[in-house]
Amino acid sequence: MSGLQKEEIQRRVIKCMPWILLYEFFQVFNENVFNLITPDLSQEFAVTPSTVSLIVTLGKLFFGIAAIVFTALSDVISIRKLLLFTCFVFPVVTLIGFFSQHSFTLLIVFRALFAITIAAPLALQVMIAIKYFDKLTAAKYFGYNTAIFQLASASGHLFGGYITEYLHWNVTFLIPLITLIGVPIIYKNMPKDESKRGSFDYIGLILLTVISALLITYMTFKMEYTILLILALVFIAIFVFYTQKSKDPFVKPELFKVKGIIPSLIVCALFYGTQVGFSFIFPFIAKQTYGISTSTIGVFYMFTNIAAFIVGMLSGKIIKQIGYRNIALLGGAFIFGGLTLVAFLVGYSVVIVFIGMGLFNIGYALFFSGYLTNYTQLLPEHQRGAGIGIEKLVLNIGSSLGGAFLAMLYGQPYMMNKIIDFSSNDKSAQYSNSALVLMLMIGVATLIFMYVFNKNFNRTEEFGKSAQV
Repeated sequence: MSGLQKEEIQRRVIKCMPWILLYEFFQVFNENVFNLITPDLSQEFAVTPSTVSLIVTLGKLFFGIAAIVFTALSDVISIRKLLLFTCFVFPVVTLIGFFSQHSFTLLIVFRALFAITIAAPLALQVMIAIKYFDKLTAAKYFGYNTAIFQLASASGHLFGGYITEYLHWNVTFLIPLITLIGVPIIYKNMPKDESKRGSFDYIGLILLTVISALLITYMTFKMEYTILLILALVFIAIFVFYTQKSKDPFVKPELFKVKGIIPSLIVCALFYGTQVGFSFIFPFIAKQTYGISTSTIGVFYMFTNIAAFIVGMLSGKIIKQIGYRNIALLGGAFIFGGLTLVAFLVGYSVVIVFIGMGLFNIGYALFFSGYLTNYTQLLPEHQRGAGIGIEKLVLNIGSSLGGAFLAMLYGQPYMMNKIIDFSSNDKSAQYSNSALVLMLMIGVATLIFMYVFNKNFNRTEEFGKSAQV
């Protein structure tokens, strides 16, 4: 391929990227609306907070499974065809999902279908970035990814509260129909890569789905049903045996032999488990500790998300100054700092808590662009698709488990003991303790990250300057 042809393809892909990112916007928007209104849904459907968390955790589970399916399929089916699947099927699902307000079960089903059908563009945008752009441009798109995440979070928190109070939460299923506008642009400009011959391991996919569902359901219902854990362990054993014997397994064992992959995935699970866990518990903090309405929570959320959006859009410039590794570490420091404010001061003022949330969100905007750039450097070129798919799966399983874990802790008697909460507020102890648990998770994850990605991963010399540590 000539340089001129490559530039033309890049120009065409750049036209598609805003519309691909729009799918991320609506996935995050929808998810944050439901995160915000979980206390309301708990009352509306007369279910416990741990049960209502299934709306978020199962959605993430199915998104994670679908993400790795689409990245695996991209080895045998062109990326363009996979994207067009979402373009045409996703609007149908969102339109039908509008009618899910009559049943909690229907709501869970349509949240799962929503996640499955929108997974392709969100999973494949990373592959598109590293396939068609240089590393710094790809890192910028990773930063835009987190910026869009924060903008969508702000919109979900702001408009979600008002939609819930003045219309109804099911309206959030109709708004993503705007993605239909971008279908002709993706159809016209996305390169027509040839499909390749290959096979797909459906048995491995089913086994992995069953394992994830059993573990998440076990934790969601406060570990009361030991049979779920036993069944999960049995299926894990079956999955490991099957993977070792299969000629072309869904999860290839050799990928995990690459140095640094396993601990890097642990970092991924801990960071994103913390993100969803904190997002799940935060509306309960605001409502039950301070008596703030859903719409007011949304307004406060908006300011923290916009701050993180701005930081995400500037991630390319920040990387040039401090490097890929250090931007991830800086993000970890912001996350830890935000959790520390909540853990120690949640009983005093709601303003302090929202400052903590602001630092928390900014931290993720910084962390993601650095982490993903470093992670993809570990992957052999011929295993990038599988490696990115596994990262997406671990991210979403970790996120689901993070939400389920916090839901499991919620309301437990031992969480009511004041450990580092020195306020006189009698409702803040369990939220302080929840933040403390999340602080420990981030601390461990950051130490592992520093071990896996040493100073050589910073790579500021690429930008015409000496490496900075």
